[in-house]
Amino acid sequence: MRTMMIRPFPGAKALITDLGPLIKSRPMHDLVLWPDQAVPLLGYMAWPNDPAMFERWLEAHRRDDESAISELTQGLTLVEQHWARVADIVHLHYDLAQGRHQMQRGGASVGKAIALIDANAKSKGTGTAKLWEIWATYKDAGHLIAAACLVSAEAKTRHPVPAPFLLQPYRMAMLLPELVLSVAMSFEAHGLRHIPCGRTEPMFDPEFLWHIPADINLTAFAPPVRQITRTDRAVLRARRAGNRGKANRKTTPDLDQSSRAAS
Repeated sequence: MRTMMIRPFPGAKALITDLGPLIKSRPMHDLVLWPDQAVPLLGYMAWPNDPAMFERWLEAHRRDDESAISELTQGLTLVEQHWARVADIVHLHYDLAQGRHQMQRGGASVGKAIALIDANAKSKGTGTAKLWEIWATYKDAGHLIAAACLVSAEAKTRHPVPAPFLLQPYRMAMLLPELVLSVAMSFEAHGLRHIPCGRTEPMFDPEFLWHIPADINLTAFAPPVRQITRTDRAVLRARRAGNRGKANRKTTPDLDQSSRAAS
């Protein structure tokens, strides 16, 4: 089991009941209020199983090396595209489970979520094989990524700005880490506890997932449950019983040593 090395938020335990106030205030002022939490959070999201890159990110901030930080941040453009796919998988899995869809066929699964994305998306990188590849790379931080993407989407809907990049997921992780982690706590609980009928494993592998520390001093914020459309239900009904794909279990490196510097 791997636990994120991230400091608790100070003060009384934060209870977030509405996304609106935080989204409206802090991003508009470009204020990194909690760097001790935000920096490692983004590191886990971007490089969940790359200790060298994770350490480079932490070290750049320890040295306040603006050039190195800028270089690493610019490299997040492609990463954020992959994050969007991971977030879709996690949130669709959550929607299917909460809505009790496909219960006669085992309920929610990563394979079903990927099938829906493949059927509905038109952009490059949304084919089944590519989606499984992206999932394998980022699934150990899937709860964090899904939360950051959800907060980003909510921010763009509630408070549209002339420059949408100001509300991108990586900025939400840096500017609103307590909100991202509160939402991620709910996704983590779902991904570890929900085991569909006829299956033996949850969506997240508890051995390799980056668990949010129990003493983070936050309470979970439940993400919204979205409706599964009639078209989506038709896609799932038409999905063949065979050749559905499966997640590849893998051995992942240990970041604990390199991440202690963030604690």
